[in-house]
Amino acid sequence: MKSVSGIHRTRLAASNVHQLFVKEARRAVQKMGWQVPRDDISPKLVGAIPLPFPVPHSFEAAFGYKGNLRFVQFGYTAGSLQFGYSDGGDDLPSDASLWSWFLHHPAVAPYLPESRYPTLYGKFPSGSQRPSLERILRGGVDLPTCHCMLLDRRDRRAYVCERDQAMILFALMEPDQGDAHNVFVDGMLMSPGSEDYKVPPAPEHLEELRGFLDSQFQVTHGS
Repeated sequence: MKSVSGIHRTRLAASNVHQLFVKEARRAVQKMGWQVPRDDISPKLVGAIPLPFPVPHSFEAAFGYKGNLRFVQFGYTAGSLQFGYSDGGDDLPSDASLWSWFLHHPAVAPYLPESRYPTLYGKFPSGSQRPSLERILRGGVDLPTCHCMLLDRRDRRAYVCERDQAMILFALMEPDQGDAHNVFVDGMLMSPGSEDYKVPPAPEHLEELRGFLDSQFQVTHGS
């Protein structure tokens, strides 16, 4: 079992890496001459593609997200092949079976086909590895193409994008002073509200999500 001082050092190291990544991402964006109005930032800025289906307020809650940040991405990570979500901190595990149901739902599947976005379904080329942030910052690392679904919680709009695009967006959304991800639990850096990520979502959130998508499909197809 780690000592308190050991946990503090690990937390500090994780926070330093995260803040360094944010700094370097912003510097890269500035070199490109981008003007980024943070309040009105659009995921399209980093190359995210908007999806046409609506997203209910129960969506992120059904997958266990309890934070309060504007953007959350959902998908698999290469190497670990674990499904989860992130709002800019570490990836927190979530319900892969619910995710599979969502992707295969007839209201969603036409826009996120496995043939085009295999990594959304956890299908990666053999030997795929997800590099650490340290390796990314040192340069010389080719990020594997890994897609995720990005949710704009403010505008209730879903996008599909590559994970490295989402990482840049998260970095741009960090406050100028401080850090939106200042909670360290189970060796992971996360935003406030996510501490009890192991607690299952309330059943009503799952029921609302399923009912919402079923009704959207019925309306679209005139059933």
